[in-house]
Amino acid sequence: MRGWRRVGLPAVWAIVAVAVQTVVLSRLPLPGATPDLILVVVVGWALRQGSLAGVLMGFGTGLALDLAPPAVGPVGASALVLAVIGFAVGIVADDSQSSSITPLLVVAAAGVFLVVALAGIEVLTGSRSLTWGSVGGQALAEALYAVALALVVLPAVSASIRRFEPSSPRW
Repeated sequence: MRGWRRVGLPAVWAIVAVAVQTVVLSRLPLPGATPDLILVVVVGWALRQGSLAGVLMGFGTGLALDLAPPAVGPVGASALVLAVIGFAVGIVADDSQSSSITPLLVVAAAGVFLVVALAGIEVLTGSRSLTWGSVGGQALAEALYAVALALVVLPAVSASIRRFEPSSPRW
């Protein structure tokens, strides 16, 4: 039964995050960027479960996002970037002492990295013309939206992990 919890809980979070991202959040007419629920779920999972779980959650949700319609950009770009973010956040969580502001700073930094890394991949693959002047504004908006989402999502991720995996090694 424990094995199903270890696979089922992240799968539910990933499916819900991708569905809400593609159906609801991507259609909101907000300035600057689209709030990225998937990023916040990956960061929350990596903060709570560590770098390996962060990589797996980042790759799985990123690949699902890349394949979900309307798929734009190179397939695998979001999977790669979110896997790197999951790994880095898991490493930071291993090495840092937890405070109440640290997860929010980590989410903001991950949001900036996500925008810059995806823009770099799009330039390298030639998938769209990009003005680097707009990347700064998008990164700032992404960081702010991610922090706003994190205020709700991170406690929910943490509570669900505590509920279904009480012997979890983190917070």
